[in-house]
Amino acid sequence: MSCKRCNGEVVGQGAAERGSRTLRAEGALKAIASGPEQEERPRRILEQALVFAGASLAALYTPGDDPELLCLSVSAGVPRTLYGVRDSYPASGGSPVADAQRGGEAVWIGPEEFAGSAESRHVPSSGFSLATLPVSGDGGGCLLALTERPEGFDAEDRACLELVAEALTCPAPAEAEEADEDAELLPGSFSLAMDTGRVEVGDDILRLFGLAPGEFDGKVETLLGLTVPEDLPSLMSVTESDHMTIGDRELEFRVLQPAGPPKWLRLSGRLLPGGEGRPTRLVGTVVDASTLRPDVTDVARVQRLA
Repeated sequence: MSCKRCNGEVVGQGAAERGSRTLRAEGALKAIASGPEQEERPRRILEQALVFAGASLAALYTPGDDPELLCLSVSAGVPRTLYGVRDSYPASGGSPVADAQRGGEAVWIGPEEFAGSAESRHVPSSGFSLATLPVSGDGGGCLLALTERPEGFDAEDRACLELVAEALTCPAPAEAEEADEDAELLPGSFSLAMDTGRVEVGDDILRLFGLAPGEFDGKVETLLGLTVPEDLPSLMSVTESDHMTIGDRELEFRVLQPAGPPKWLRLSGRLLPGGEGRPTRLVGTVVDASTLRPDVTDVARVQRLA
C-alpha cells in the first residue's frame, strides 16, 4: 500500500537542529542495543520516540497466540486509554496498525483524516496525529505513535520514528518471553504467580498500600483487601489470568489509607506465559498516579474505571 500523508515535509529554518536530533536518537538507540539483554529493552526503545519524536504515546504490537490478532506487547508514555488505543487489532482489519503491518509501509494520519475514519468511534479525545510503522522480525509487528502537537509528526520526527521501528525486534509468536527468576525485585516492582496468588512486592509498593515489609504475608488477596471496593472489579480483571492475554496492561485504582482519603495508584503490568516448572506470571510496577499526571482529576479517573 502507499504511504498515507497528512502533514507536509518540514524543511528550511531549524533543519540543522532537527538533523542533530536524528543523530542523537540514533546514538541513544545504539547505546540501548549495545547494553546487556534485558526485559525492559523494548520499553526503553519506545521511550526514545517520546524524547526525540515528540510522541505522547508509543506502543509495539505483535502477533499473539491467535494469529488473527495483533496484540499490544509493550507501551510507553501517557495511558493509552486517553486515545482509545486498544489491546489488540484484527490482523486482516482496516486499522492503521493492521495496514502498516500487512502492507510493510508506514501510515501517517493527521487529525482531520483520523476524524473521518471508522477508528475515531473508539476515541474519547481528538486533535492528535497518529503514525504506524512496520517492525521487522520473525513474527512481524507494528510501532504505533501518537502526538498532540498541532503540526503532527514533521520530517525529522518521522526519521526518528523510523529509527525506533528499526531498533525494535519482534520475536516469533511461538517464542515465549521469559523473565529472569533470580533477578532482584526493584522497590516499585511486583511479580504475581497466577496459579497460587503469591506475590513478591517491592518495598515502595508496600508503602503505597500503607504496609511495612514485615506486615505483608505475600498474598495478593491482602493487597486487594486494601483496595476501594468500587475499584475491585477492574483490578480483579487484571489479577485474574482468565481475563487476560499475553501483553501489557495498565490501570489506575484507589487504595485505602490509614488516615486521609484513598490514594490513586497506577499499575502497569505484563502477563508472561509459563513454561516447564514456571507458572504464568504478572510482572510490572505500581506507582503513585498523582506524581505522573497531577492535572488529571479524581472524576476523570473514576470515569476511566467505569
